[in-house]
Amino acid sequence: MRLIVNGKELLVSDGLTIAELVDQQRFNPEVIVIEYNQKIVRKDEWQTIVLQPEDCLEVVNFVGGG
Repeated sequence: MRLIVNGKELLVSDGLTIAELVDQQRFNPEVIVIEYNQKIVRKDEWQTIVLQPEDCLEVVNFVGGG
């Protein structure tokens, strides 16, 4: 199945949840926020949202510093 993640095409298996995508892509769940089809998704929802073809995700990574 084809998704758009951070503006780039990504091919993944059908039936994947956001939580599984985070794991597969090795994103650190402690320092990211995910926008799913233009809506911010809470971490407690990641396990329940099954991705669909052509879904669009933006993964924002927080970086500390000064």
